[in-house]
Amino acid sequence: MGDSHKPLIIGHRGAGVLAPENTMAAVNVAFEMNLDAVELDIRASADQILVLCHDETLPRTTKGTGEISKWSVEDLKKLDAGAWFDPSYQKEPIPILHEILPYFPNRLIAFLELKDIDHAEPFGALISGHEAESWCVALSFSDQILQHITSLYPKLKRAFIHHPKADVADLMNRVTSLPADLIGFFPIHMVPENVEPCREAGLQILTGPINDVETLNRVLPLIPDYILSDRPDIIRSALYPDTEKCHL
Repeated sequence: MGDSHKPLIIGHRGAGVLAPENTMAAVNVAFEMNLDAVELDIRASADQILVLCHDETLPRTTKGTGEISKWSVEDLKKLDAGAWFDPSYQKEPIPILHEILPYFPNRLIAFLELKDIDHAEPFGALISGHEAESWCVALSFSDQILQHITSLYPKLKRAFIHHPKADVADLMNRVTSLPADLIGFFPIHMVPENVEPCREAGLQILTGPINDVETLNRVLPLIPDYILSDRPDIIRSALYPDTEKCHL
């Protein structure tokens, strides 16, 4: 959809308020909405297979119990990750990363959040093995995780997300040494004194989650490159008011 004067839109957890989060259904809704990208969360099964899931535990989005890291991938495949959202999504599975990469919608960027440094090597190997470096971005709140990715797979793009409770002054002191191509700020930290040094250091700017027009209008003068949103329908309509609304 790219307009050089407007930010690209990332659907948070896919389009995780419009479909069950971190599922291919949410990815496909984002694609049908003509979004530019999706953000998805990466965890590992007991047998160290990478899957899409935000929480450490299963009950919120499935009928599974306990920690996802205690379940084998074959048992995770049997869980329903869609019925909690709406009965129409019943039997929507937890996606297995290596299984969905070949079928990912064309032209959709995937920001993949690594939750654990132990995931860095198998994650990078998967992305490299599928020749997906051009459309996958490793995302993390941890610069240690991104540094590890950098040392193993330097061609893979990286996005560092600054935690809203972390010290912004410390970040500004070391921004040029971050092992990242993009930096993400929560809206509260989207101010010129934070954004401009990062842009001068060559980093692209990501901000979110932004779910309302008022917040969007506040950050737009800072020219973010990406807007992350739980309500990409609202953000898309605000940025592109003349386009036909998607029928979901």
